[in-house]
Amino acid sequence: MLYRGQCQRDDLMAEFLSGGLRTGDRCYCMIASDKHQRIADAVSARTGRVPDGAVPGAAGRIDFVAPEGSHLGRGDFVSDRMLQFWDDWAIATFDRDGVAHARIIADMSWAKALVDDDGFVMDLARYETRFTVWASRHPQVTACMYDLDRFDGDVIVPIVRAHPKVWMNGVVLTNPYHLRSEYLSDAETRELTGHAAATR
Repeated sequence: MLYRGQCQRDDLMAEFLSGGLRTGDRCYCMIASDKHQRIADAVSARTGRVPDGAVPGAAGRIDFVAPEGSHLGRGDFVSDRMLQFWDDWAIATFDRDGVAHARIIADMSWAKALVDDDGFVMDLARYETRFTVWASRHPQVTACMYDLDRFDGDVIVPIVRAHPKVWMNGVVLTNPYHLRSEYLSDAETRELTGHAAATR
């Protein structure tokens, strides 16, 4: 999702999560910890219920996590480690808890502080590409949110190319610029797509 400003982000995120609660999805929301309550309140206003993520096994719940507990684990971003994080999450969610369908949404504003680091944007694009393939292995809907007021074309262009679909101005568009193989070796592409096909 490409959005502009905090108000649009909050509205989009709350609507995405509210839809998940209404259909009984397990929802996972990644955003700075000081925003958790604001998003929870916005969801409650739409659904009339409290997102009770603390209740084990509850259907239609939201679990909140901050970048420090996910993308920035151990204080830095390592794409391989983050993909392992998602593998572990999928095992716990789908295999252990038997969840039928999930929703994941992540505000990527944390990346702004790292865009000038050598190799970071390419590593982020490779992560987004691999995450998209990973997501196709499970019954879920995922959304990564980038603020057009915070990120310029040097970040947005490679990120857009990493996604087969893009939300913009209220419409989900099939992305004609999607170039998965641009960020992956041939061996990685074969491994990831083969694994995705085998697990469907």
